[in-house]
Parts: sequence; structure tokens; C-alpha cells
Amino acid sequence: MWFGLLLSIFILVSSGAKAGKELKPDSQIPTLLKADEIENYRELGLVIAKGSVEAIHQDKILRADSLTYSQKDDIISAKGNVTLLQADGEVLFSDLLEITGDFRDGIAQNIRILLADNSRAVAASGSLRGGKVLDMKKASYTPCKPCLDPSDPPFWQIRAYNFQQNRTSETIEYRDVFLDIWGIPIVYTPYLSHPDPKARRKTGLLSTSMGSSTELGTYLKQPFFYALAEDRDITFEFMPTSKGGQLIKNEYRQRLRDSYLELQLSLANTDLLSDKAKGSEKDNKFQGHIQGSGRYDISENWNLSGAVRLTSDDTYLQRYRMSQDTILQNQVSLQGFYGDSYLAANSYYWQDLRANKSQDTMPFLGPLLKYHFISPSTTAGGHLDLNADAVFLARQNGIDSKRLSLKTAWNQETISQTGQVLSVYAEVQTDLYYASNVQTSDPTSGYSGRLHPKIGADWRLPLETNSGNTSYVLEPIAGIMLSPRVKRKGLIPDEDSKAVEFDDTNLTSRNMFPGRDRIDGGQRIYYGVGFGTNLQGGYSSGFFGQTYRLSKETDFPAGSGLEEEASDFVGRITVQPNAPFYIHYKFQLDKNAKKFKRNSFFLNSGTPLFNARVNYDFVDVDAGSGTLPNREEISFTATSRINSSWSADTSATHDLVNGFTSRQTFGLTYQNDCFRLRTSYDREFFQDRDLKPNDTLWFQFHFKNLGDLAATAGIR
Repeated sequence: MWFGLLLSIFILVSSGAKAGKELKPDSQIPTLLKADEIENYRELGLVIAKGSVEAIHQDKILRADSLTYSQKDDIISAKGNVTLLQADGEVLFSDLLEITGDFRDGIAQNIRILLADNSRAVAASGSLRGGKVLDMKKASYTPCKPCLDPSDPPFWQIRAYNFQQNRTSETIEYRDVFLDIWGIPIVYTPYLSHPDPKARRKTGLLSTSMGSSTELGTYLKQPFFYALAEDRDITFEFMPTSKGGQLIKNEYRQRLRDSYLELQLSLANTDLLSDKAKGSEKDNKFQGHIQGSGRYDISENWNLSGAVRLTSDDTYLQRYRMSQDTILQNQVSLQGFYGDSYLAANSYYWQDLRANKSQDTMPFLGPLLKYHFISPSTTAGGHLDLNADAVFLARQNGIDSKRLSLKTAWNQETISQTGQVLSVYAEVQTDLYYASNVQTSDPTSGYSGRLHPKIGADWRLPLETNSGNTSYVLEPIAGIMLSPRVKRKGLIPDEDSKAVEFDDTNLTSRNMFPGRDRIDGGQRIYYGVGFGTNLQGGYSSGFFGQTYRLSKETDFPAGSGLEEEASDFVGRITVQPNAPFYIHYKFQLDKNAKKFKRNSFFLNSGTPLFNARVNYDFVDVDAGSGTLPNREEISFTATSRINSSWSADTSATHDLVNGFTSRQTFGLTYQNDCFRLRTSYDREFFQDRDLKPNDTLWFQFHFKNLGDLAATAGIR
């Protein structure tokens, strides 16, 4: 069989060379032809193959029931169950196909195409030009899976008089187009195009969205994506509004092997009512923002990164739905990594967008120099830890300060034969400050310093026992810290330790203040117990502890839970059984175990049919730094996967102190393999200066491979 096949190929190539016109090798009969029967009519210049015909030319495969090749015309005629398989996996099906010997040009009848992503197109007839362009007449296209009944129309399809697939430009274009849903024509357009399913990135219009809101009135968003090169692109967005002016937003992205850059700019010609005008005139001005981030790997050990976020107006980002943040951080960072050493130089600038807050009091931090070194462990288990920083901080209105700080510590850990873990350490913190514009001291500027030694020990005994498939863990802990008492001087500012939150994560910390400006001095002990269970597919864990200070004098604020000799109790409990159920609970209980000062509870439970998430937070007015009022809030989210196509969700956030709901949402989603409809109702009670509470009804239609269409309606 194979000998006859190879002989036939040799005869075909030889006879082709003797024909009236000379053929190039890549336009001759395909490299390999396989069939049940092959007949060669040399006088007529015809080759006829019948039965399970397979012809291969380079990376394309042609299959048919029968095939006729005319050497004179270099035309292949294939009939019956014709398939033409492309290298990228795309398949053309036809009843009759006439194509050149190099599979580049041809015509076909009754065409069906299976594209690379399993989307489909059918047409009465079509032609292939240059192996790159496919033109079809009276065609339809859909990415939806076929229905069980072949006679049923797909969920949606595009019907067009002309269909063109261009492999070079990676686009599919239609003319005289109808969009059908369940076989019913819904929309007509004279022209439509979208990227070929196998295109990675394609220049063109992105999805359009439209809507209305209290601040902007009616608006339209139309982005345009432009692929500059393989490694960079830019997106332009134009957003006209009826009440908020016109917005133009650009986003540039570039990614290289050792760097990346993302930059977003916007400019709006606002059209807002002036507060002074009281509705009688307009206050027109330009507003905008800049946001970006980037990183450059200078070498194997060094990298430079940065981020910028600035806006011209406090409520600009929220008004145009770009961000809800009220403090914007700008940063430049240089980092180096050498073995066990870390070096960094950072600069920070914050923009404060909060009401009744002055930008003059926000600090500029730069540079912040850091160095951290951990020596290799000795055979006895000890190591040296060096942690140094230099801080330069300035304000337009307020304290300016400079700080040099060095923490030097020796850490030693041993594990006894009985499993007891004992860690001991000796530490010295050295600080030098220069501060100016200090209003609470006399003099108001000058140098100040301190030298603070500290020694301590930490003891733990992990215990475990097994019962069946369950293991039980119990770990008592205790520790002691000894150091001189600290009284902060007036010329030592507090820039990084103002917010004190006492919980299980810092109970055993060497400094229970979050920064270095304030030091947890004096003598104290801490004690607690960790516990948990582990079983197949689930676990639980927890901790309960307290600290006791040997001196009544303390620098901790009233209400923090640390201001007295015996602290509050802190703890956590986490439960994750072998079931769709998860609980995480954290608490702070006063030292008399009578009043909870802080509660944080999270629950996630349910199945896809119904899943609920509850988050409850309570902070007493006396907890923490004592600068915020009582906070008690509960939020609830529920989702339901009704069936394979429909799902619903709802959420709400309720302020229990002031007795009002700050936000409510309701959503309904329909989704199948080629279409997604999302509708939601969002009710916001947030109010900030010119931003008013708003109710929004939102719709989003997603057609696979075509894109999205979104619409938003502001109800009030």
C-alpha cells in the first residue's frame, strides 16, 4: 500500500515537470496524498483519488470522499464531506471545494467553519484568496454551542449578506447585518467588525456604556484601544455628560523584560453649579487626575519603582466613578537585596481629599532610608539582627522632624528534648531626633535622643494528641520583657505610632506600638494559650491571652486596653470544618471579663444554591487611640446559583450606631456559554460636599467575542 502510494507521488511529480508549464515546488501536487484508490491519467494531466482521501500541503490538511487534481490548471476539486484543516486549528467544512494546489485560492459551496475558539460560521458559498482572506455570502456567525435539536437557532447569531475573515489583519467584518436572539432579529446595522477569536490584541473600539447619575446627568463612555506594539498599548476614552461636562481619559501601558509602566491621565471640562451662584450661573473649570505605576530592574540586586496618584479636586475621582479613596499615596522606591541584607530608599507624598482636612498638615516623607541585616545562625541557634532607618519628614504647617534610628538585637532559640521552645533576646534601640515647629514643648525646636535597652524571653510548649483521625493541639506561651521606663520628651514627635490597636497579633511583640517614635518600656509579662484541632478536610484554631505590666506608669492612651497594669484580654477563634462553613472571630475583652471593647466576626456559609457572608465589627469609644466615636457595623452578602444559567445576589451595610443603612445592592445574572446579562440595583447613602446620595439601576450585556454594552440609570 505505502509502496504504491510513494510510487504514485513520484509519478505525479515527474509528470508535472514534463507538463506544458513549469510548476514551483510549493504549488505542485501536495507533498503527501493518501487514499483508498489513486488513478493517474498522464495524457490528460489528471490525478483522481477516491475513498478516505487525505492531502497534505505544508501545514494544511485536506480531506474528502473524492479528489481530482488537474496538473494543467493546478486545481484540486474535492467532493463529499470536504474538510480543510488549518495549522491554527480552524476547520472549513464544505460539500464541494475547488482550490489551487497550494491551498491558497479557491471557491466552495455550502460552507461551515469551526473557528479556533469553537465558534462557528455557515454560508451558502464563499471564496478563499491568498490563503488569508475568506469571503462568504449569506453567512451567519455564532460562538454559542449547538442546540440539541439542530433545527433550533442558537441563542444569538449574526446574519450578514457579506462575511469576510482576514487572517492578516485578524478581523472579521460583516455588511448588512442582523443580530438575532433565539432566531428573532433584534438589531440591524450596515457594518460590523470584531477581532478574529485567535487575535491576542487588536486595535479598535471597546465596549460602549451609557447611563445617568445625580452628579453627571446622562453620560456616554466610549473607549478606543490602540495596540502600539507587542509590548505597549494605549486606551483613549471619551465621556460626554449632560451635567458634568466632558471627560477625556487616556491609559498607557508598556511591559518589557526588566520593566513595566502604567500611566493614566484624565481631563474634564466640568459644568457644575457653583455654591455661590445658588443655581443662577455655572462654574466652568478644568479638572483632572494622573495615576500611574512603574518598575525597573536595574540589576539582579537592585530595582527602582514608583507610583503617582494626584487629582485636581477633592471629589473628582468619586464623581466620575474612578475611585472611592480619600487619601492618595505617591511613592518612589529604590530597593537592593544582597544575601541576608535589605536596603531601601523611599519617598512618600500623600494628597488628602477628606472634608475639613487641610493639605498643609499632610507630611512629605523623603527620603526614608532603611537597612536590615540578619546574620547566619550559629550552631547554637543564635543570630544578629540589625535594623536601621533614617527619616526626613516635613510639612507646610506643623512639625518637621528628622530621625536616625538603629535597633541592634541578638536572638537565641533553643528546643529542649521535651519539645519546649525557649527564645531569648537582648536589644538596644538608639534614636537621634531633630524636630522643629513643635507646639507642645519649650523650646519648640532642637535635638533630642535616647538609648533604650531591652531583654526578654519567650517560652512555648506545643502539645499534640491524636484521637482517631483528629489531632488536638494545645500550646501554652509565656514571656517576659525587661527595660527602663520611657517618658517621651516633647522634642521627640509621634509620627508613626499614633494609632494603637491591641489584639492577638501584637500581644507578644517587643514593642506594642506600631512604629519607633513611641517605645513600649518598663517591665511586663505576657501569657496565653493557643489551641486547635486538625481533622481530615478541616481544622480549627484559637488563641487567648493577656499581658501584665509591673509598673502603673505607661505611655499607652486611655482606652487602648494597655493603660493599666493588667491589660484587656485578646483572642481569636477560627473554625473551618469539613463542610461549607467558615468562621473567624477576634475580640478584645476588658480585664474584668465583663465588657467587650472590640469584636470582629466573619461568617461564610452555604452551598452554591445559597451562600451567605456576614461581617460584624464593633469598636468601643474607649478602645484604641480614643480619638474615634463608637463604631458598630454589620454587612451582609448573599448569593444564590439558582440553576446553571441564573444567579442572584444581594448585599447591605448597616450602621448600628446611627441606625441607617449606608448601602444596599440587588443583582440578577443570566449566563450561558456565549452571553451574559447582569442587572443590579445599587442604593448609596454616601454624601460628601457636591456628591449626593444616589440610586442606580445598572444593566450589562456581554456577547462573547463581540464585547459589552452597559447602561446605567440614576433614579434620583
